[in-house]
Amino acid sequence: MAIPRVIRNFNAFVDGISYFGIATEAKLPQLKIMTEAHRGAGMDGPVGIDMGVEGMTAEITLAEWKPELLVKTGTQQRFVLRPAQVGDAGDVDTIIASLGGLVTSAETGDLKPGTNATLKLTMDVRSYRLEVNGVVMHDVDLVNGRRLVGGVDQLADIRRAMGV
Repeated sequence: MAIPRVIRNFNAFVDGISYFGIATEAKLPQLKIMTEAHRGAGMDGPVGIDMGVEGMTAEITLAEWKPELLVKTGTQQRFVLRPAQVGDAGDVDTIIASLGGLVTSAETGDLKPGTNATLKLTMDVRSYRLEVNGVVMHDVDLVNGRRLVGGVDQLADIRRAMGV
C-alpha cells in the first residue's frame, strides 16, 4: 500500500520578507484555461476552444495585522510560497511558487473578544511560476503572453505569428 506525499508545512514571503510563524494559510492561483464552446455543422456536441487563461488570484492569511502589509493594497508585489511536501520515508520535495501582481485587498478579520483577527492579502496574479524539486511545472506571464506548462511554451507560435 502506498502512503501519499503530503504538504506538511509552508513559509510565505511578501516582497522578499519571510512571514515564518506569522502566515497561517495561503492559496495558490488556479491555472485554468478559459474556453469557448464551439459546435460546428456535423459535430455531435460542442468542444471547448482555448481562449487563454482565466484571471488568477492568490491569498496569504497572517495571524497579525502587520503595518507594513496593511499598506500594500494597490501596489505591485511579489509573493513567494514555499510548501514542503514530505514522503513516508521522510524525503522532502522543495516546492517554490513565485507570484507577481497587484495586491487588491488587505482584509482584516472580524473583531471578536477571545479570538484572533487575521489579515488576508489578496493578489491579482499577473505572473506565476511553480517549481517542484527544481523542475518548472508552470511559468505563466499574462502581460507578456507566455504560458509554459511542463516545459512547453504553449503560446510561442502565437507570439511568432504576431511578430513579437
